[in-house]
Amino acid sequence: MRLGVRKHNEEVDGDWHILAKIIDCINFCGAFELALRGHDEMESSDNPGVFRSLVDLVASLDSVLEEHLKTATLFKGTSKTVQNELLDCMLSVLKTHILEEVKSADYLAIQAHETTDISTRCQLMLVLRYIDTQNNIQERFFEFIPLQNATDTIATALLERQSIILPPGQESKLITQAYDGAAVMRGATSGVQRKVKDVHAGAYYIHCYAHQLNLIMQQATSHIPRVRAFFSDLGGFAAFFSRSFKRNTVLDQIVAHRLPGTSTTRWNFHSRAVNKVFEYKDDLIQCFQTIRDSGDFDLITVRGRGLCENAGGRRFLLSPGLVSQDHATCGHAV
Repeated sequence: MRLGVRKHNEEVDGDWHILAKIIDCINFCGAFELALRGHDEMESSDNPGVFRSLVDLVASLDSVLEEHLKTATLFKGTSKTVQNELLDCMLSVLKTHILEEVKSADYLAIQAHETTDISTRCQLMLVLRYIDTQNNIQERFFEFIPLQNATDTIATALLERQSIILPPGQESKLITQAYDGAAVMRGATSGVQRKVKDVHAGAYYIHCYAHQLNLIMQQATSHIPRVRAFFSDLGGFAAFFSRSFKRNTVLDQIVAHRLPGTSTTRWNFHSRAVNKVFEYKDDLIQCFQTIRDSGDFDLITVRGRGLCENAGGRRFLLSPGLVSQDHATCGHAV
């Protein structure tokens, strides 16, 4: 019996060792935001994905794991089912740790934002913000919550999660709820914030300041013709080069830097574009002149001439944001 117990314990230790290595590989992929699965995970595949390739690398350095991968018939540990189960277990451990921190905190704020993922499914992102026992402000992503429709589902989902996060007797900890300014969220009579406040009287609604800043910037710039034209011209630089391999080749040869695109929803992209165009203004002008004068670019000569004039023109150079490097941000552009 002792020999049987000893053999069983040795096998369990070996299984734990193998599982620990696989978990380490998944942790590595998660830490660097790498997709686990590849196009084809078969043994003969040339593109098995980051996770399988990383497991093979670790196996080359660990004889126990290497032997397991060669001889295992029942449980190898590299299937997508096992990967998903391990990820779910990691999430469960992290959520338990977050709930323990929330339990010891004096106050709690929730942040929620509804969005649509790449598969067009509606989901709610829930973030918890609190002060831990060391008086450090913690902001923790808690989970994605699948949704079916709008107001009632969002409010119901939030209230269900709050009943889990805040056990009976601790409901008064919730002092703030923060969402964007959509009517379904901020409605004074039937919005999500009102439904939550009916249950948690101390949970005051605060408009997300990041959304406020974005809206203020867009509204302010859209009503100033010169600034609106400035950002329109600015967006044309990246678009001009992104549509042609030949143009990018000239850009790489002369400027040696790619130009970031602009975005109407991510205002920091504007500041990046402003900084790049200002920093490489002279090189860009030379680049446009090369494209304009080249006989191989007949179809884009007109567009290249226009951008060249914009890049070197007095109105564009004196537009807000290009006066000096220190002021080359969207905030100063306004």
